[in-house]
Amino acid sequence: MSRNVRQTGQVMLMGLVLCGVGVLAWGLMLELGRRVHDQSSLNRATDAASYTAALIQARALNLHAYLNRAHIAHQLGMAHIIAVATATQYRSRLARQARIRNPPPSLIGAFFGPQHALAYTSALRGGILDFDSLQTFRDAFLRHERHVHQVIAQVRQSQIKDFERQREQAIHQVLIANVGQSGGALRGDTLKQLGLNVVLTVDDSPGLVVQQSANTPIWRDFLSTLVEQYDFLSERNHIKRNVWIINPRCPFKRHELRRKGHVHLGLDGQWRSEESLSFHALRYNKIVGCYHREYPMGWASLSTQGAPQSLELAGIELPDFSRQVFWRWAKTQSSGLSLTQLFGRNTETKWTSKGLGHYAALAKGRDDKPVRIALNVSQRLNTHSVISAVATAQAYFQYPTQIPSRPLTRAQQVSPSLFEPYWRATLIPNLSSP
Repeated sequence: MSRNVRQTGQVMLMGLVLCGVGVLAWGLMLELGRRVHDQSSLNRATDAASYTAALIQARALNLHAYLNRAHIAHQLGMAHIIAVATATQYRSRLARQARIRNPPPSLIGAFFGPQHALAYTSALRGGILDFDSLQTFRDAFLRHERHVHQVIAQVRQSQIKDFERQREQAIHQVLIANVGQSGGALRGDTLKQLGLNVVLTVDDSPGLVVQQSANTPIWRDFLSTLVEQYDFLSERNHIKRNVWIINPRCPFKRHELRRKGHVHLGLDGQWRSEESLSFHALRYNKIVGCYHREYPMGWASLSTQGAPQSLELAGIELPDFSRQVFWRWAKTQSSGLSLTQLFGRNTETKWTSKGLGHYAALAKGRDDKPVRIALNVSQRLNTHSVISAVATAQAYFQYPTQIPSRPLTRAQQVSPSLFEPYWRATLIPNLSSP
């Protein structure tokens, strides 16, 4: 009986040891679980921050594409305003010629048909153009130009200048929101309170977007191609001839009614628009044989220029046919301009313009590669414990393959640029080295 009593103390000692081991194991498991939770939270936050940085990059590139498109749209609007203003001036001068019957509408109808005589006299319905009407067009032109050189240019410059700051703020906000509210060991509203340190190990964005002058062959050709899509801005070069023979000595020539006009973008980035209508009467003399005597009916010319000048006339000297016959003047004419075109240049209206401005483009050699960004985020949990996570993302260009108005094959032809707003973001496997 006494032997059994002496053995009971050994079981209690073993139980205490086992309880201590259990408490230690529970503490280690709790610490390990907390460490796994903190590491998982940091991994998710780093992935989210890296994707956010790539998404901001893609949105910035798409913004530049939309700004470039808005720039082009305003330039097309300016071309239309110039064309409408020129056409209005042309109609006004056509009305003046019809009013003084030079040439007579009945003559035009007899040679070329009543429809041409009716079109000639219908110009009278619009009256004579006054300065206020032309000023209205000029004000509209200046509003478009103000958007190109001030509004769009300022937004573009601000985007380029503030991009890195905006991206950094977004990265910090995502990390704080994901780590600080994840239930981890540390809480706080700043990176310092959370013990976070962010390092960009890969960043392809510096120097990616550059501003270039729009007065380049690429931009001018692109804008000219777009202008050709509008019939109102397309070149007009029509000739109407009468049916019967006018002079037996010129059996293959007829009276002609010539209608010409165009909207042109010059090498200096300035616009010029011209409209003209002229009657070319067939004549004959023994010196030059058959020739056409030109009678201007309607003309107008409008151009933009960089010099700060107000509305003014070009003042080209016109020939005096009271002292010189037409055919002699035409034979010595070296400018290549017809008499009607000279009339237009003599009364040419000039508007002040700052030109085509600048546009955003991808830097040379950077248009065939995605824009990568890699983050290395470390978190100090205590004096002796530091965890870290790495994530990589990229902004890339992908043209949509299913647009009803465009053929599917175009997806293989469109290269990355800042004219198509199809930049996207995605996470990618971490890079082995920067």
